Amino acid sequence: VNSLLLHILSGCSKEYPDLMTLNKKLAMLYGASLSCSASKHGSEQILTLYLSSLDDRFSIDGELISEESIRLLLSLVFKPRLDENGYFYDEDIEREKRVVCEKLESEVNSKRLYALRRLEEEMFKDEPYGVNALGKTERIKAVTKEELKAALESLVKTAKISIITVGNSDVNSAVNTVKEYFNSVDRNYEPAESKPFKRVAGTVKTVEERQTIKQGKLVLGFRVDIDRDDERRDSCRIFSDVFGGGPYSKLFMNVREKLSLCYYCSASFSRRNGFVIVQCGCEEENMDKAVAEILSQLESIKRGDFKEEFEASVIGLCDSVSSVYDDSAILLSWYLTQINDKNTDSPSDCTDRFRKVTFDEIQKAASLVSLDTVYKLMSVKEEK
Repeated sequence: VNSLLLHILSGCSKEYPDLMTLNKKLAMLYGASLSCSASKHGSEQILTLYLSSLDDRFSIDGELISEESIRLLLSLVFKPRLDENGYFYDEDIEREKRVVCEKLESEVNSKRLYALRRLEEEMFKDEPYGVNALGKTERIKAVTKEELKAALESLVKTAKISIITVGNSDVNSAVNTVKEYFNSVDRNYEPAESKPFKRVAGTVKTVEERQTIKQGKLVLGFRVDIDRDDERRDSCRIFSDVFGGGPYSKLFMNVREKLSLCYYCSASFSRRNGFVIVQCGCEEENMDKAVAEILSQLESIKRGDFKEEFEASVIGLCDSVSSVYDDSAILLSWYLTQINDKNTDSPSDCTDRFRKVTFDEIQKAASLVSLDTVYKLMSVKEEK
């Protein structure tokens, strides 16, 4: 329901009742662009509206582009297009249902993303993270206008709303505009309930699926025995990079390059839910060998055989985090994540912490990792 609501809000408002008038307004703002996304962060669903516009200093006659942009963005949420009974119009609902369903279909067509989503479904079957941030096609099609009305009321009145601006705009002016809109509604913020997550894997679950595909996909999900606020999260992040983060990593150098078991092989870490996911492009006949070698490389880190990878990883991660400053959209995403973690660490703060992580801490982080789920997407076998 929430993902559909987000798409409806991003497509029109009371002042801009259709895509044509909305796009005309964006064009008047020197070609501003508007987009939305639904994502998962731990057990929470994050709905994001983005508006990117030209900096004020490039406007004609000193026009405050940022002021108009903020007003437009806020009006989409606080002044939506509703009928006399407070419901969204059927045409808006049906249009955005098609859009969301098409996005879900595109995930199915992207087999790498599809395999990742299936791993998440299986590994986190009894946890909120197992649900796709966009929802499911059947559920999207069944959403009613009554449900959307209730979701809108909940969003405006009780949801945590974070507003982030990046650029040279007048911050004080932005704050005053935000207050104006927030004062127009009766807010009663209700913090989202923090759901516990499973920290240690039990019996390894193996899931196999066949489709008409050209390249097999192998995804492994590992549990990491830390909580959300654990001080060891930085060492776990560097462990994940040593394991499968860059061209210097164990998985890239051994599973992909040396043994040629995969077309690609990488690892990523999520401290919010305490897991590491390894994704591989792999032929069916190599999948079991790849799983065995991935686990072998994990064991080599546990033994302390990663000195060169460790040094390269710290340099690579620090360079990557420092580059956040180079792109306003990435910088915005950075602080959105920090705020959701009740944190305001800058990229520089993060790199400073990375440089303090020791070799022994990485080795200990590896000992916290246990394999939970193996997902295999393979080609349909030909009948003989």
